[in-house]
Amino acid sequence: MDREIVKQNIYNRLSGVEKLLADMLPSEEVYLDIHKYIQYVRKDSRGLEIWTDAFNVALREEKAIYIPKAEQPYYIDGSVIIPSQRHIRADEDTVIRQLEGVRVLMFRNEHTVDGTNCPPGRANRDSDISITGGRWEESYTSRAGYGKSGMYDDNRSFYGVSTCMLFNNIENLSLRNMTFAHTAGFAVQAAEMENAIFENITFENCYADGLHINGNSENLIIRNIAGEVGDDLVALNMYDWKNSSVNFGPARNVLCENLRLAPNSRYKALRISPGVYYFEDGSGINCAVENFIIKNVSGIHTFKLYLQTPRYRVGEEPGSKEVGSGDNLFFEDITIDLTQPVDKFEEYLTSDRVRGAFAGFEIGTNIDNISFDNINIRLYQDRYPMSFLACVGPKSIRTKDGWEIFDPYVDCKVKNLHAKNIVVNGEKIEDIRPYIYEIVFDDVYGDGLAVGKGVFERISS
Repeated sequence: MDREIVKQNIYNRLSGVEKLLADMLPSEEVYLDIHKYIQYVRKDSRGLEIWTDAFNVALREEKAIYIPKAEQPYYIDGSVIIPSQRHIRADEDTVIRQLEGVRVLMFRNEHTVDGTNCPPGRANRDSDISITGGRWEESYTSRAGYGKSGMYDDNRSFYGVSTCMLFNNIENLSLRNMTFAHTAGFAVQAAEMENAIFENITFENCYADGLHINGNSENLIIRNIAGEVGDDLVALNMYDWKNSSVNFGPARNVLCENLRLAPNSRYKALRISPGVYYFEDGSGINCAVENFIIKNVSGIHTFKLYLQTPRYRVGEEPGSKEVGSGDNLFFEDITIDLTQPVDKFEEYLTSDRVRGAFAGFEIGTNIDNISFDNINIRLYQDRYPMSFLACVGPKSIRTKDGWEIFDPYVDCKVKNLHAKNIVVNGEKIEDIRPYIYEIVFDDVYGDGLAVGKGVFERISS
């Protein structure tokens, strides 16, 4: 099918989803002031007002609650549970803050599921939940690490949850006009969902991913996302590691537009991670990516579209060795200043001729159709001759103590690469071939192992 028709079909589908989610929101007069539940507020030893019980009771009893601005933050010391058909609205400068020392997540929907060991299915799915407005804060000054903040509960019973807010097993979700600050884990972790919008969201001094989206997700609008994070501004990890996800599977129909990563953010990458995830019974699920439009992005240096297996000892087999798949991926109106590799490994910094390739778009998956349109990239090949607009194939970084952190066995192919309006170092180019690279490994360890290659099969403009 023609690329433009495919793209228009994605827009048409998501336009219907956006209308559905707008119609879901109640009128302003329906919202009840949370202060109607002030009898459930208690004070701690310092005199701080703790609103956790008030929020939980109000959300059990009311369809919609309003949180007005107050002189002091609304402190939360546990998890607030949001049932179906519930809506929260806060003033723009209303502060809801997690109490210092709290290790569990702050807000989640009621019927979350752990799909780590088997596909969860669609039973008992929550629906029609929205949060609009508010400043949502944790009380951290750095990333805490998995199992130290944002846990599902005190027992970490959902091992892969590490977030301020969790939404999964859900349809019709709207998060809009929100600010997150000082989150030690992800700000929002969401997956196993259908029909969702994340719009006008800002991150201030957040220390891990902003939006961390995982598998079995369909019909997503991610728009006007900006700010400072310690890891990915938006991570689209359909395949992921067990310490950072509880849901695995494909994603379809995703619009991700108007992203602005703050210059002082530590990690200037955006992940789109397909792969094949295996459950404990040996069955697998293809965490494919299909019908993605990534548009109008600045501040990101590298788009990562490759399998990243958990690290393993050189000579052993990687924990996951099947690349994922993708189709109909559109990247448009993107500015990249590739001043240096995002991952500052020696092989990249010294432009190792075998393992030193890095690029604005790093592909390590099988993709049927991918398009680059209006890409403006600045390369510094005088310093990094192995830097490119795009590369495809395996990656390998071997640590001094014998660990491999990528997967050098990857064979992958891009069947159709369409490129239009590509500007490199201020000059529009007609032929992108000098600026793309096919990575080939032939026994990179000298032990008969680690053989892999990448191929751009067909290039058009």
